[in-house]
Amino acid sequence: MNVGAVWSRWGERLLKAWNRHVRYREVHRQLDVMWDDPKSRIAWVDELTEEELEEMLAGLAECIDAMQGAVSETPERPEGTS
Repeated sequence: MNVGAVWSRWGERLLKAWNRHVRYREVHRQLDVMWDDPKSRIAWVDELTEEELEEMLAGLAECIDAMQGAVSETPERPEGTS
């Protein structure tokens, strides 16, 4: 394989990559904007102390246990009913 063919293939790959970049640039911008909202909503979690995190996780575990207990107490429905 000669050097010219190698450079030609690299040039084609570079051109394809650039075209993909340009084509999806707006999509990536929109995704970044969409991610900013959830990130800002959960930023307060980073500021919690270890004690606050432990308390929150304990409360979450209690909530999950209560939900699982409530589900196990519900009667079974026959198939085909909503």
